[in-house]
Amino acid sequence: MIKGNKMRNRTLKEKTVLFSLSFFAAVVLIAAFMTVIGTRRVFDMQTAEKLEQLAGKKTLEFEGGLQSQIALVLQMTKSPAFRRYMEHPSDAAAAEYAQEEVAAYQDSFLAHSSFWVSDADLQFYSNGERVYTLDPNDSAQYWYKMTLNGEDDYNFNINYNPDLQNTNLWINAVVRAENGKAIGVAGTGIPLDGFFDTVYADLDSRITMFMYNDALEITGTTDKSLLEAKVNVAEKLPELSQHAIAGALRESVISTRRGVYVTGEIATVGWHIVLFMPFTFADILSSSLLSSAAILIIVALLIILVFALFVLSILKSMKKVISDTKESATEQAFFMKGVKNTVAENVGSIDRLGELMQRQNATISQSQEHISGLSAMISSVDGIRRDSIQNTHELENSSAEGEKMLAVLEEKIAGFEKCTQHLVQTNNLISGITGKTNLLAINAGIEASHAGENGKSFAVVAKEIRELAERSRSQEQGVADSIDEMLVMMKEMTQSSVAVKQSFAKIVENSKRVMKNFEEMSHAIEEQNVMEQTVDANLRELMEDVRQTGESFSKMRGENETLSENIESASTKAEGLLEAANKVLQSTGI
Repeated sequence: MIKGNKMRNRTLKEKTVLFSLSFFAAVVLIAAFMTVIGTRRVFDMQTAEKLEQLAGKKTLEFEGGLQSQIALVLQMTKSPAFRRYMEHPSDAAAAEYAQEEVAAYQDSFLAHSSFWVSDADLQFYSNGERVYTLDPNDSAQYWYKMTLNGEDDYNFNINYNPDLQNTNLWINAVVRAENGKAIGVAGTGIPLDGFFDTVYADLDSRITMFMYNDALEITGTTDKSLLEAKVNVAEKLPELSQHAIAGALRESVISTRRGVYVTGEIATVGWHIVLFMPFTFADILSSSLLSSAAILIIVALLIILVFALFVLSILKSMKKVISDTKESATEQAFFMKGVKNTVAENVGSIDRLGELMQRQNATISQSQEHISGLSAMISSVDGIRRDSIQNTHELENSSAEGEKMLAVLEEKIAGFEKCTQHLVQTNNLISGITGKTNLLAINAGIEASHAGENGKSFAVVAKEIRELAERSRSQEQGVADSIDEMLVMMKEMTQSSVAVKQSFAKIVENSKRVMKNFEEMSHAIEEQNVMEQTVDANLRELMEDVRQTGESFSKMRGENETLSENIESASTKAEGLLEAANKVLQSTGI
């Protein structure tokens, strides 16, 4: 896990260098492996060919030296004098004549020695002298029966003769009578020191060579101790222990881990020959493939250097591009933060403006309710006005009958006094409505100024309401004065009921003046009613505009919130891009 983290934390430069070194090491290993394999194949082919030729040469040298000795032995066994002696070993004349002839052959043998054993007396003679009596049943004398009873005219064996006290390569030939009967064994012993030294004389020191028989006993080497001990050839060449050396390896080539083996057959003696040459490091160094591997390694090194330089140049270009990207991402992130803050402020302002619009809408609703109440009151006043006009007409028409109707007039005066009190209350109510309307107009003007461009139409309405309030106040003052006068008149009429008749003229005159005042008040009330309807329509339009403006502000607020979320996402992405650019810059290692 730690190793994996270290690998991930490496920069691209370090990874490139590590990859280049790994690739170079792989190329070196592959080149070395191919060199070793190729060298080994060349070594196997060349060595096999060399050893096969050498095995044939050594076999010919061995057989060439041996054939002359065999020919002399066979010629000696076929001598008539020697045959007669072997048939009659007790014949002194035959013995003397035979020994003289054997002596002539003996000088031609390599060891200048000879031996014979007649089957008639089993006496073993060496160089013309009797040495011992041979016991055919003695296992140490196996060679005698093997030769005498064999199908071949001769055979070979290497052993130590304790009676002669030497170890030789013995050539054992059968001596036969004229009728072909085996009558004895004769031969010569070839000294191993001189004979095998000649065969091994020009042998390469790296090559190991042995001769062995079918029993796998070593029969040919310069080391006499191996011959005397009859060492198994597999003990000296362990890699061949798994092979049937006398069979499967006959005249064959075997390539093993240590080197190459070549075996062959020495037909003359029925032996086998094996040569071995080891594969060493010196063979690799001397191989022509080593230069090819060196060229391959140099080419790979040049390719890796070019690759590393190319990658490093790309990383430098990447660094510049990523640095520019990082700067752009930084600027974008800073800009996004500013836009985000601005949008957040706009959302807050829109929320505050929405609250203001709601309060204005509530105020307008209240004003509309007040105006509706005022309209109802004006309607009531208008009804009173109409009654007053009607009563005034009746007063004017019945002024002539005033005296008759004095009692009725007193009652009418009392009723009129009550109506006058009610009119005072109505006038006071109108005064209160006028004050509230004026205050509402002032507040509406203030809120319209706060609303800015969207509040201009509302400011016009507020101005109209203020003017209506001023006119209502002016009319209210006139109505109040008239009511005061009516009260005074009522009081005087009540106090001067006796002099009513005298005052009929004044009553008529006052009735006319009252009629005129009622007409003026009626006109003012009608104008106020029309203005109230206009204000009510304007308020309704204003409420609709405020409602639509509120919906627009709500939509604008939603759009700003969406914009804020998009800006937040863009800002996050810009920060991620900036962080990614930093990581890439750090990973380049340049």
